[in-house]
Amino acid sequence: MDDFKLKIDSRLENLAVIADFIATTMAQLGIEESIFEIQTAVDEACTNIMKYAYEEGKGIINISCELRDNDFVITIRDKGKPFDPTSIALPDLEADWSERKIGGLGIYMMRKLMDEVSYSFDAEKGNTLIMRKRVLKG
Repeated sequence: MDDFKLKIDSRLENLAVIADFIATTMAQLGIEESIFEIQTAVDEACTNIMKYAYEEGKGIINISCELRDNDFVITIRDKGKPFDPTSIALPDLEADWSERKIGGLGIYMMRKLMDEVSYSFDAEKGNTLIMRKRVLKG
């Protein structure tokens, strides 16, 4: 089983590198569908880590991807501040624009674009976010 890994500095300018890593990995695994959706979900997760998990943006993000049966699984690890995106309530999309709070749609998009999003925290390992998307291999 192939396991693809990327270790990268937690800097916003690295989002393009992460998007390329996801697209390249999926192509190497023969997955031609849902690339943009998966890139978007990973981008949102990594942006949140870069903006909020590390003081002064100094930290490392580890991303690994693998194909498990028909699931493309992305695991994102960081050692920043603990934050469970699955604990955030879904935004009220029916509310008037003037009543909506700014932000909060990134986590909503992650949950809508992926089939499963799970989070765990360990004092030694840090934050682990796992996202799964059911895909068909080329």
